[in-house]
Amino acid sequence: MAKGGSKGSPAYLFSTGAWWSWRHCNLMCLNNETWSLNRLSFNIQNIVEVLKSSFFPRANVAPTELFIKWNNNNYPCAILNVDSSCLGSPIQANFGGVIRNNGSFFLSSFSSAILDSSDILLNELLAIYHGLILAKNLGITKFVCYSNSLHCINLINGLIVKYHVYVVLIQDIKELLLKKNVTICHTLKEENQCANFLAKLELPQTTIS
Repeated sequence: MAKGGSKGSPAYLFSTGAWWSWRHCNLMCLNNETWSLNRLSFNIQNIVEVLKSSFFPRANVAPTELFIKWNNNNYPCAILNVDSSCLGSPIQANFGGVIRNNGSFFLSSFSSAILDSSDILLNELLAIYHGLILAKNLGITKFVCYSNSLHCINLINGLIVKYHVYVVLIQDIKELLLKKNVTICHTLKEENQCANFLAKLELPQTTIS
């Protein structure tokens, strides 16, 4: 809604445009990241459509059930799924992952904890890094890595931000990707249940400091 309580597409367009412009300004200042006008326009229009469909649902349209499960998306190679978790009080920061072949048969897995950390971004990056190391140690040279953290994937696939707090870790991941035939992709949380389970195992916080 826009100021004054007005409703409808113009109000959604105004408020969404203001929000995305503010976010883009933050990205430029903090992450040295610049978007094209086409990308900014696409993001604005996409959120406008989401708002319109949320507040003004189509009449006489039955809800559609979506059944989501792990799949290899027809990749003829090993599949690595990774995830992280920050739960509990005090916070327990864990991450984990699992490697399967394209027929879903288990090959290997890992689960680890971080000492005195509640940074979910660090967690997600470490999950990817340790998954790549596990694949390397197993001699797997061609595989697909799935993470449900789109932010991490964008950091890894994008240009290096020199002053990012985790620039060294991101660079280490990039170097591992260069040495292998690896594709890194985003996945939904629902398709990542095994990795999510491993990330939530009760582990003593002494593994990584």
